[in-house]
Amino acid sequence: MKIEQRFKYKNELLLAKKLIVKCYKQSTKDVHMNIKVKDDKSLVSNVDINLEKSLISAIKKVYKGDNFLTEETSNNTDLSNRTWVIDPIDGTAFFVRNCQFYSVQLAFYDEGETQFSIIYLPKSHDMYVAIRGVGAFLNNKKIPSRQGDMSFERCNVAVCGAPSKWNSETTEKIEKIYNYEKQEYQSPKFLLINSSGFAYTLLASGVVDFFFQTVKTKWDYMPGDLLAKELSAKCYNINDVRVYSFCPQLDTFLNLE
Repeated sequence: MKIEQRFKYKNELLLAKKLIVKCYKQSTKDVHMNIKVKDDKSLVSNVDINLEKSLISAIKKVYKGDNFLTEETSNNTDLSNRTWVIDPIDGTAFFVRNCQFYSVQLAFYDEGETQFSIIYLPKSHDMYVAIRGVGAFLNNKKIPSRQGDMSFERCNVAVCGAPSKWNSETTEKIEKIYNYEKQEYQSPKFLLINSSGFAYTLLASGVVDFFFQTVKTKWDYMPGDLLAKELSAKCYNINDVRVYSFCPQLDTFLNLE
């Protein structure tokens, strides 16, 4: 059974899956890279902008009245019914170096909730899809919900976002894990990665068991947030820092509720 069957937004999802791959290939084919530094000191390339415009244009041909909240060209749109949230290249600093740690992200928001989301990894041709109330999928195969039984000592912890974006409470909890690691060889191991989409796929694939998402822009967290929740991750909010856990022992260690 295809994952889109009996899903209210199956046509929107089918279109999005098709367009992400198609528009990415078109936007990156025989392109001369032009890279600029934005006001927030992050990088943006002509591929980011052209890919975003291509996705918006193609979706508008089918769904003319829909809204768009996107990183590069429509970043002030309020969430309302039928809003497409797009991050054309999440992890541009890695993309421009031809490294694998980047993704194309999309979420579809309607009726007050994210209805489905997609995280596409072009380097590995992997597509993660989350459908509200249905589950999470990798390349059309359902991903089993993670059980949350990873032991504290074997837990891998990911942090997305530069330390300058951590709030004091997040810093305190990260330091608590780090100080424990300095004392014990068998302890949680850290991964710091500045690509939200890629980090969420590590959580979904079982590489990472505990994830601090410190980036607050909707296009960075909405696609992966639904993915994590459809895999039954425990979700916490620490002063607008999103935390996802498959390690109950680490939850207890950090006094999460």
